[in-house]
Amino acid sequence: MTDRLKPLFGGLAPGLAALEKRAAAAQSLTERVRLGLAEALRPHLVAAARRGDNLVVVMDSAAWTPRVRYGAQSLKERLESGGEPAVDKVVVKVRGK
Repeated sequence: MTDRLKPLFGGLAPGLAALEKRAAAAQSLTERVRLGLAEALRPHLVAAARRGDNLVVVMDSAAWTPRVRYGAQSLKERLESGGEPAVDKVVVKVRGK
C-alpha cells in the first residue's frame, strides 16, 4: 500500500526543503530585527520580512508602531552594521486578528 503513495509524496522533498530554508531565514531575520529594537519593543515584535529594499516589521499592537517608526533609522543602522543588506524604508504594520 505504501508503494502506491510513494509517487505522490516522492516529489515533495525538494519543495519542503526550500520551504524549510525560507522559514529559517524569516525566523533569523525576525531575531536580528528583535535585537535591533529597543528593549521595551522586543517582546511585541511578531515578525519581520524583506519586501524588496523595504523592511516590514509586524508588531502585536498599534500602540507600539509609533515607537518603531521613531527608531527606524537606528534600527536600519544596526541591521546594516550587522551585515544585513541596506534597507530603504521601514514599514510598520500591526498583526491582524
